Amino acid sequence: MKLKIGPIQIRVWGWVANVVIVTIVTSVTAAASWGQASHPALGWRTLDAQQGDVTACQNGLENCNLLSTTPQPPKGSSEKARLAVNPVTGLVSTPTVNYRALTGRERWKLYWKQNYFSIGAYFGPVFTALVLDQSTDSPPQWGGGFHGYGLRVASRTATAVVQGTVQAPLAALLHEDVRYVASKDRRSKQRALHALQYSFLTFNSQGHPTPNVANLAASYAATAISSLWLPGKYAGARYTLTNSTEQIALTVPVNIMQEFWPEVVHKVFHRP
Repeated sequence: MKLKIGPIQIRVWGWVANVVIVTIVTSVTAAASWGQASHPALGWRTLDAQQGDVTACQNGLENCNLLSTTPQPPKGSSEKARLAVNPVTGLVSTPTVNYRALTGRERWKLYWKQNYFSIGAYFGPVFTALVLDQSTDSPPQWGGGFHGYGLRVASRTATAVVQGTVQAPLAALLHEDVRYVASKDRRSKQRALHALQYSFLTFNSQGHPTPNVANLAASYAATAISSLWLPGKYAGARYTLTNSTEQIALTVPVNIMQEFWPEVVHKVFHRP
């Protein structure tokens, strides 16, 4: 008996396999980071620093009322550091503790950096075109090889720009943050769960969790607009629904990577 597999099944299983690979890689990174010190740029304090505070308090060198084992924000962090775009994920992180909402000027600068003037603005479309399109020959009218891949990268890049252009003003209108809100917990399991939750949540201007309406709506709007230049059957509601859902699902491993990026930098690039 022969097993028949249609193009839809090939596309689905190809996508699932790639997402599983990405998730495994990021999970290994998360496991390797267990118990490690966190990156001070995100406002986290190491265990050694906290123990030093306790010792100083016991010796009467500090005001014990000001001490806390919760993460503390960095002093004098510059706007450039706070709006630094991750070259792999294309995201910007902000700490949960002492959260600061974006100003209108910062939103404007972040729009240009995330969509045009950063490595991360182009790494994402290149990766997505490979994972979601080239590996599944979607759309097949564009063929394979470098020519087909070039068309898919161009399409994904244009879609990303449209998505960012829709998200930025909508997020400002709804007072939603477009950055990734990093977890204040230092336990790897809780951080991974936090990354999962904040694939669908963000902070409002008061620093409270809220549904990430702007990001979700922009994903579907951008895919619907991209269907205008895609060939054949891809110009339709079904493609908009399925492809947007795939991209939203892909934000989960991307957010996990963003959450554990300080450890990646420390272990892979040997930076503090």
